[in-house]
Amino acid sequence: MSVDLLYEIGVEEIPANAVLPALAQLESRLGDGLTELGLAASSITMYGTPRRLAVIAKGIPERQPDAVEQYKGPPAQQAFDEQGNPTKAARGFARSRNVDVADLETRATDKGRFVFVQVRRPGQPATEVLPALLRQLTLALSFPKTMRWGDGDIEFARPIRWLVALLGDQVLDLEIAGVRAGRTSRGHRVMGERFIEIRNPSEYQQRLAETGVIVDHRQRQDMILQQASELASQAGGRLRPDFDLLTELNFLVECPTCIRGGFDPRYLELPAEVVVTVLEGHQKAFPVENDAGELLPAFVAVTNASPEAADTVGEGWERVIAPRLADAEFYYHHDTRRPLGSRLESLKRVTFLTGLGNLHQKAQRLEKLVAWLHTQLFGEDEVLHATLCRAAQLCKCDLVTMMVGDLKLAELQGVIGGHYARTSGEPELVAAAIAEHYRPRGPEDSIPISPAGRLLSIADKTDDLVACFRLGLIPSSSADPHGLRRQASGIVEIIMRAGYSFSLMALIEYALQILPTLPPDQETVSIEEVGAELKHFFTGRIQSAWEQRGIDYDIARAVMGVPWDDVTDATRRATVLADMRRDDPEAFTELVTAGERPARITRPEVIPPSITVDSSLFEHPMETTLLQELKAAKERVQEASSGPEADYAAVAASLRGLLPHIHQYFVDVMVMVEDERLRLNRLALLAQIDELFCTIADFLEIVQPGS
Repeated sequence: MSVDLLYEIGVEEIPANAVLPALAQLESRLGDGLTELGLAASSITMYGTPRRLAVIAKGIPERQPDAVEQYKGPPAQQAFDEQGNPTKAARGFARSRNVDVADLETRATDKGRFVFVQVRRPGQPATEVLPALLRQLTLALSFPKTMRWGDGDIEFARPIRWLVALLGDQVLDLEIAGVRAGRTSRGHRVMGERFIEIRNPSEYQQRLAETGVIVDHRQRQDMILQQASELASQAGGRLRPDFDLLTELNFLVECPTCIRGGFDPRYLELPAEVVVTVLEGHQKAFPVENDAGELLPAFVAVTNASPEAADTVGEGWERVIAPRLADAEFYYHHDTRRPLGSRLESLKRVTFLTGLGNLHQKAQRLEKLVAWLHTQLFGEDEVLHATLCRAAQLCKCDLVTMMVGDLKLAELQGVIGGHYARTSGEPELVAAAIAEHYRPRGPEDSIPISPAGRLLSIADKTDDLVACFRLGLIPSSSADPHGLRRQASGIVEIIMRAGYSFSLMALIEYALQILPTLPPDQETVSIEEVGAELKHFFTGRIQSAWEQRGIDYDIARAVMGVPWDDVTDATRRATVLADMRRDDPEAFTELVTAGERPARITRPEVIPPSITVDSSLFEHPMETTLLQELKAAKERVQEASSGPEADYAAVAASLRGLLPHIHQYFVDVMVMVEDERLRLNRLALLAQIDELFCTIADFLEIVQPGS
């Protein structure tokens, strides 16, 4: 027989961005926990609202299956005497397992004959084992932020106010944070009954729906989209798509009612990003656009209020949006009275980081950094060089405008600078670079489109990184207040997607050189230490980016395990190895095996730098053969890896070709002989092979099946 489980955690309103991750944790841990208990469910369905996390697990057995456990006892010769009678050891073993001596049996093992016994443990009723599981997985849920309440020491996203725990129609004996589980849930705050009795899991959704709660978040999302799309159509347009906003709104309400509102069309003269930020960012409302993607003077909002109050709520929304847009309009007209370039002097009054000058000095450093990048990547392109220098001068000027000075609109920095550059008559290429230079702002953001925007973004992020590391503001495992991981990841993404090939460490060293000299009392990290710390820091960001692209962690470690300085070059090596492992696993195994054997024998040994391979010391023809094959492979590898785009597939093929010769060498030649001259000579030959394989990766880092 099987029954269904309903478990609902009732809370005060959880932040919208925390609900889905909590549901995912709850689903995974409940599924694993039920399986471990022998109570695997036929299906698990999650439900979430701002006030509840709930799950229905169907088809749970009413009790655990009986378990048969096997125990090993003492050796047979100690358990029974020569006449076959049980000794004190046998009787003690039987007593410890609560069985009769007659139940013991002897079996042969690879260590001799031993006494064994099988004990059958009856399964427990599900009602007895589930409360502990539910309590454990509830307290194990993690949230971005937690809180305590009352006199308790339990932490949760918000205070737990009720629990529903039903197995069939039976209430489970469960208590968490002083709240005892029952069958009473809560209805909608304003549209339904305060308390709802749930008789069994099958009526859960219906009973809540009767009191105004749409507990299925998937259904709520569909309702929002349908209602909002209809209202946008009535306004003569369509919803401006924003999945993140849709998800957030879905977990701000328990029963969505969409309302349509409008604002004065004159505000459409503002930059579209300003209007969208006011509507989406401040008021959590969907903008409405026409088929060409142009904004219309309308919005759609989502409320948790009853449909009867929609008109009143909509008017309230309009009363809040209008003054916000009016403020933005005032800022825009005030800011555009003067050209963007006239604000350069104002940057001198804004501190960048204490001890590292002001924003005007940062802009000067950015000019130098973009010029350095331009020389490395584009050579003599004078138009791009002029664009980069002008964009670097102006890119921080919008930070001293009224628009960006308003904290509610500060996220538009860069974008507003681009608009103000256009109104100031700056070239479009300059304006575009300014608008893009903060991108990517996060893992979901795209990189800048224009070459100038990309190089300016790299320069800006590099300057931030070296400045913070110079001051010792290095991210810890739990804190990154300056967003430096995001900055480094942004640099890596731009380099990888654009395919830029240059020395990352040379850029970092140059950026460190042009920083202001720190006062002695602020010197916490030396320039040399900063360089090493940043290389290690970037290594982690690069490996993370590779793993997101499907490159296995051991390949990432292997490529990063050899000297590297060019992100694009290292990415090509990692990609070739990942492709080979996926498309030709036999060839991949051969390559790794060929790279491992010389490394395992040479790296633990101390080979003096003065030792070179002396062919006059060869005693076996295979030594000569391997040296010849090594020289030929070196030539092929050098040819394939030279030039702006190395052919690492060809490098891998050349290295793999050494495998039969390496194998035969180890068959024919004893490396670790007593004669030191011979031993070091043979190790030196293998060390050269290891060095050649490190052209692509450290193959000792690769995890082989069965290793």
